[in-house]
Amino acid sequence: MFSRTKVQFGCPEYQSSLEDILRDGVTIEPGSRLGSHLQGCVVCRQALNDGLAASKLMRHARYPEHASSPAFVTRVMASIREAAQAAPNAIWRPLELLASRMALVAAVVLLALSVYLREFAPARTVAVNAPAEIGAGLPEPPGQPADADEVLMSLADTGDAI
Repeated sequence: MFSRTKVQFGCPEYQSSLEDILRDGVTIEPGSRLGSHLQGCVVCRQALNDGLAASKLMRHARYPEHASSPAFVTRVMASIREAAQAAPNAIWRPLELLASRMALVAAVVLLALSVYLREFAPARTVAVNAPAEIGAGLPEPPGQPADADEVLMSLADTGDAI
């Protein structure tokens, strides 16, 4: 549900100021401490722009009863911070890294083995020269009887009567 990267809403020391701006709609003074920080910090500037876009979407929402209350931004940001700190995927992350590295090693070994077998291993040839080798172990097909006595003998062996 959450990405594997740490969820951050701007720099930690400016989070509450950014939330106040989004919640109350206060303008930022260009010479203020926050204003000068926003000029140099890409993360905070992007967080503020994202928050403003989300606020604008909420204002233009179809249902006015879902409009944000004054504490909405604070509650949402607090829940995002809690979810980021809980990080349920943190337990599985080392296992994911180990599995991906093992898969990479297995792929490299498989590639090296296939190159070795293709280029350096002696060629194996299977030669079938004689027809006797092909039919070895199979019964011989029936041939034409040599004379009438052989026909009578074959009929007597099967028990068929003429």
